[in-house]
Amino acid sequence: MSTTVFINALELSNYAYESLPGGESSIESVLATASKLPDLDKIIVLADPNFSVPGNYKVVQPPGPNMEDLISVFIAETGDSENIFYFYGDTPLVDLSIAERMYKNHLQYFATYTFADGYPFGMAPEILLKSVFSQLKTLAGKNQIKISRQSIFELIQKDINSYDIETEISSIDQRMLRVSLSSDTKRNFNQLCRIIEELQSESKAGEEAIVNILEKKQELLRTEPSFINVQITGGCPQACSYCPYPSFGGDIINRTDEMAIEQWKMILQKVKSFSDDAVFSISMWGEPGMHSNIFGVVQELLKIDKFSLIIETSGVGWDHDVLKSISEIADGRIDWILSLDAQNPDSYKELRGEGWEEANRTALYLHDLFRDNLYIQSVRMENQEEYLEKFYRSWKEKGFNVIIQKHDHFCGVLPDLRVTDLSPVKRFPCWHIKRDLNILLDGTVPMCREDLKVEHGLGNIFNDELSLIWENGKGLYLDHLSGSYPKICSECDEYYTYNF
Repeated sequence: MSTTVFINALELSNYAYESLPGGESSIESVLATASKLPDLDKIIVLADPNFSVPGNYKVVQPPGPNMEDLISVFIAETGDSENIFYFYGDTPLVDLSIAERMYKNHLQYFATYTFADGYPFGMAPEILLKSVFSQLKTLAGKNQIKISRQSIFELIQKDINSYDIETEISSIDQRMLRVSLSSDTKRNFNQLCRIIEELQSESKAGEEAIVNILEKKQELLRTEPSFINVQITGGCPQACSYCPYPSFGGDIINRTDEMAIEQWKMILQKVKSFSDDAVFSISMWGEPGMHSNIFGVVQELLKIDKFSLIIETSGVGWDHDVLKSISEIADGRIDWILSLDAQNPDSYKELRGEGWEEANRTALYLHDLFRDNLYIQSVRMENQEEYLEKFYRSWKEKGFNVIIQKHDHFCGVLPDLRVTDLSPVKRFPCWHIKRDLNILLDGTVPMCREDLKVEHGLGNIFNDELSLIWENGKGLYLDHLSGSYPKICSECDEYYTYNF
């Protein structure tokens, strides 16, 4: 009985090679852990041939980016081993006790696939029985899934009843924390460093200590913002009935003010320096398609490799030539959300105003250009419920992705039109205060998108350092952790919704 360990070191970020508290880098720690796994025969590092870190292993580069290519390497390199361990080269907190427990159960219950559930990503490996590789390769050939951190489980899900699966379940379910114990981004690297520093002062070690830290010291988990929500235009072609912007944005139909490209570039550079990677939205308020140089806005963002973009739009006011130009530089890094809301022109006019025909034309055109990166959206609210299923089915039958969004009453500013209350039984700290940064047209940074009157401003992105702005939001996050909420937060129904 022997095992082969496969460590995925493909496209590791620079942070995987930086020293963690204690001196070792993530990849060095991972190789050390791999050498201690049970019944070890050999270690295979999946990486570019130039990969060079001290250790006893063989480097193999998969022939392509898909799961079929990865499984081909499993087949070729496993040799006489009956099982393999598989995990990533930037996950230094993979726990040996969890891995050993998983392996014992894997053997005892004759499992073909064993994984852990309820733990943060990066605490446990996956285990596969060699005899299922050929079956998996056939399945992978039918489903061109890219190699990713979830791709083995994603592939097995395609035919889940064909596998004997064993699950190692955490004593405390920490999935809702959405923690990744990896050094793939600056955000996660800094989080790892904080957690490891805490581990060094803990009396307990390993699995129990990590779970305890994540549960009781969540202040460590707010590092850098990951979702940047920006207003680039003052105008909007529609005054939607369920949107608060018409009530405080002035004459939004006739507004023509917009963010200058130089100001936009300043925001991009400040976020790059502080967060390194981020998902941007340019639809905080106003219609991004009304910006006089929207192509330039998109182009400047796409110049930065680790940035991606979401454009939420009414579909009204766009130049189709501009959309075509944007599609030519998108490189899969732009997602579109087109808000239609209604199934017919009359209800559309009541909800959104004029523009039904144009919005539908734009939807069809964007679908031709962006296909899987386009989503048609409707808000679920009172008086719309009977039409919602028709709306969903109609667009799905045409091959579109569809989003059904919950209604937001903006902390009581708007009538509460929710059909049902989706909020958790037990409240937890706001995701948006933890991970989002919101920027208004003049550079003002409110606490969140719900802070319509900027009663809890954090600063101004054009005048202040981003590190200071972000630090100004820390106190409110700590209040949330202690169960103390200002009035606006206590009346909010968005705290549990999640962007990135």
